[in-house]
Amino acid sequence: MNNFLLLASLAVAAAPAQTVFVYSLDALGHQFFTQAPATKHLRTLHRLAAKGAIAEGIQPAFPSTTANSHAALWTGAYGDRSNIAANSQPLLPRAEHTFRERGSGYRADQLAMEPIWVTAARQGVTAVAYQAPQAFPFLPLNTHPQAISVNGYQSRQAASHTIIRRKDLIFDSPTSFHFQHGPIRLSGSLTRKGLRIGEIDVPYAPAETGLRSGRPLARRFSQGMLLSEPFAAMIYFRLFAYSSTDLLLYVSPVQELAMSQGSASEAIAGAGGFIGNSFQGSSLTEPQSLETMELQVRQNARQTAWLYRKYRPRLMIGYLPSVDELGHRYLGLTARGDADAKRWMAWGLEIVERWSREMAALAGPADHLVITADHGMAPVDQLVNVNEILRRAGLADVAVHVYNSVLLNDVSWKGGVVTDRVAMRERVKAALAQVRNPEPVFTGFYTPEEHGAQYGIGGPAASDIYFDLSPGYSVQDTAGEIFPALAKPRGNHGFRPDREDMLATLFAVGPQVKRGTRWPRMKSIDVAPMVARFLGIQFPLPK
Repeated sequence: MNNFLLLASLAVAAAPAQTVFVYSLDALGHQFFTQAPATKHLRTLHRLAAKGAIAEGIQPAFPSTTANSHAALWTGAYGDRSNIAANSQPLLPRAEHTFRERGSGYRADQLAMEPIWVTAARQGVTAVAYQAPQAFPFLPLNTHPQAISVNGYQSRQAASHTIIRRKDLIFDSPTSFHFQHGPIRLSGSLTRKGLRIGEIDVPYAPAETGLRSGRPLARRFSQGMLLSEPFAAMIYFRLFAYSSTDLLLYVSPVQELAMSQGSASEAIAGAGGFIGNSFQGSSLTEPQSLETMELQVRQNARQTAWLYRKYRPRLMIGYLPSVDELGHRYLGLTARGDADAKRWMAWGLEIVERWSREMAALAGPADHLVITADHGMAPVDQLVNVNEILRRAGLADVAVHVYNSVLLNDVSWKGGVVTDRVAMRERVKAALAQVRNPEPVFTGFYTPEEHGAQYGIGGPAASDIYFDLSPGYSVQDTAGEIFPALAKPRGNHGFRPDREDMLATLFAVGPQVKRGTRWPRMKSIDVAPMVARFLGIQFPLPK
């Protein structure tokens, strides 16, 4: 009996759910969620997990990265069938591209399997997919008249997070000024309390020191400024410092909210602007940066709720990047006991708790709520340069690193030269296997031929050999050394997907779920069939 059949046998027979909410919290690993003391701040998620059924983790894609693991969640297929094999992956078809050309796995250009929101819509189930990877560009495979896709990550961005100092202002008079935010000219004036930009008051306020109960998220940001050019968007301001000699003004990105149907202008007017991620630049302190995360999460929650209430879909898909950001930023430091990092991590998880509370409140007693993730996260304090190893072994022209794997320049690629893939793969393996520091750095090698069924590796976008690393190591190819220096410990993922620290979270609550059920370890590809079961539809649909 496979995992999904076992899951089905544990479910209570019931009518199809009124609405199924599926929320992916990027990098909410099973080990982290169930074992890390810091996740005590995720009170709503822990309450829901106890109220429903939780799996002993789910195995993401290989490499355990965001784009391809989300494709597995949505389509019920790993990269060997979906053609989404990594965050940055080879361009297809092979005969028309060199082995060094890359495209984004977050986009749908190479997607070969339809996502669950289209499968549902083709069976009469209305759906909304908010910020789901592979929802953009809008193509026949990932859209349907009864499914609304909303995306801001892969659509246009006219300006990124910006920090303005007094020296960046062009003064037209002693108190009036203008400055550029990407292609947009913004005019304003100095006031006794801060700035006035256009019709928006931006008063100075010191940085927050934490997120305490009852305090609204991002309370010290300005009201939104609605833009119509170069596309409909809304931006926000935050004045972190203000004196007679200097100022520090944060301006949020100008990002398009692309919708497969419906009005982006209406959505922005109703819920405010889209902000994809927080700002982690060195020009902001950690508290100031975490305030930008509050703004990003607040806007994510507002837009998700607005879309649900506007369209009332039976399938509502949402996505939040914040746990991934926190893990990359603080997990390596918290693993070493760094007190400041623990404090910042706690603040960030409280932000996620606010989002979780609002999203859970959208579901009623007849609905199902599915919480999942793409992958886990592991602490990292050492780097290894795979491309430098290949270069020193004389393999730079025939092999290249692709996130925790190596792609060969075989004759299937435009200009390819490798005719014996097996022999070349052994040369690559030998070059990597001999690297020690002082213990072996590369701890396992995996190929589509031997391990395809286990990990879903294979197909035209796949690499030729995948590898795992000794705990604490991650790949960075930008330096010319085999072991580049790492400024400070961090978190990372991409490693062998059945490692305990790479397993993602999955739990569900609703009428078809027995309270207190423990599901066995599952795979990301089991999530879409489970959602279909809750909706009472077929998955996959017969062709």
